Amino acid sequence: MKTRANKYLLVGLLLSLCGLSSSVSYFSPSYLYYIDKAPSQTAAIYYLAPHVVNTQLARLSTSQLRHLAELDNTDAKYQLVLRFLQQGNFSAAQLWWQTQFDYFDLKQQQNLAKQLVINEQWSALESLWKTNRLPDGDAKQTWFLQQSMPTTKITTEYANLHNFSLSLDAVTTNPICHFNVLMMADHKDGIAALQSFKGQYQSSPEPAINSFCFSDVVYVGNQYRCEENNNALQCDWRKAENHTWPAGFDFIVMMSKEGSANVQGGIMHINSSQSYAVFLHELMHFNGFEDEYPLPEKKQQWLCQQEGLVAPNLFIARNSLPPSGWQKSVACKNQMAYKPSLNWSIMQYQKVGLSEQYRQLWLKQINSPLTKPVRYADYFAFIGVKPVITTALSSKEFSD
Repeated sequence: MKTRANKYLLVGLLLSLCGLSSSVSYFSPSYLYYIDKAPSQTAAIYYLAPHVVNTQLARLSTSQLRHLAELDNTDAKYQLVLRFLQQGNFSAAQLWWQTQFDYFDLKQQQNLAKQLVINEQWSALESLWKTNRLPDGDAKQTWFLQQSMPTTKITTEYANLHNFSLSLDAVTTNPICHFNVLMMADHKDGIAALQSFKGQYQSSPEPAINSFCFSDVVYVGNQYRCEENNNALQCDWRKAENHTWPAGFDFIVMMSKEGSANVQGGIMHINSSQSYAVFLHELMHFNGFEDEYPLPEKKQQWLCQQEGLVAPNLFIARNSLPPSGWQKSVACKNQMAYKPSLNWSIMQYQKVGLSEQYRQLWLKQINSPLTKPVRYADYFAFIGVKPVITTALSSKEFSD
């Protein structure tokens, strides 16, 4: 009886409004009421007042949208795609947008591309890119970053909006800090991760305030060919010679997509899926700390054969006694390695966090006038790379 009553009401509405198209906007609430009361009659109401229905597509059910889409309503098709994306039904969304994308207006195309980015539908964006249908805008710029495209593809406006730099010339050092660190990334998630790390560090600096200062993140694209090699992240730093570098920076943090974190010659390589705890662990390597789990075989062959304090947290007792309170370490197989604490530390298991004992060891190492950490420029010289290092007033070549 209720369904029949709804039909009678709908018929009455249609008859009462017939011939009043010039005043149809005055009856919009009635149309919307009957869309809610008689969903199956959405098509009939659409034919009578299409502009009223089109302004309310977002409130329609999925079945109502599908019905209008099947009647070739482009706006309904667009809303249906958004609805499927919101529901996580990406295959259903793709069935509609693949064939209809060209019929959407520019604003709709840009918003749809944005939703594909939000839902990390990279294969869908790649399909649009390859067919020259990915519209200009933030989504396209984000796609470029995700693909590690050259910096020339990224607009200054987009970089400024998202708080990263496109040129090494744009970053500066802070003279009040012991060490200045150049932050670089080759993809979208890397930029976000480094920005997060910088924020976390600034909220709780270690081992003390002004120990490290970090630059704005510089997007460098794929120019250093960073990739996983034997499980470790490595980059081709020979290409550094093709670029000018800002003066005053001590270390580099390079974030890429894959490969385990490591420090080599004043350069931290870390991937964007790794945690801040890993970042802090690697930061300590800049100041000479060694891992307290078994070291790589090749490193053991030379490091574990030395004598005395070879790192702030590693003592080799071949012909001498370790410092008082130090405990056996598994870093070396020869049973002659010692570490400061019996407990696990951040150098053995990153999630443990930085203890006060290791904070003081770190601070002592930084403040010691006898310690000289390896800078990235030293490493460049070691591999035979002599980049031009510039300042605002001069330009000089670094050499060994």
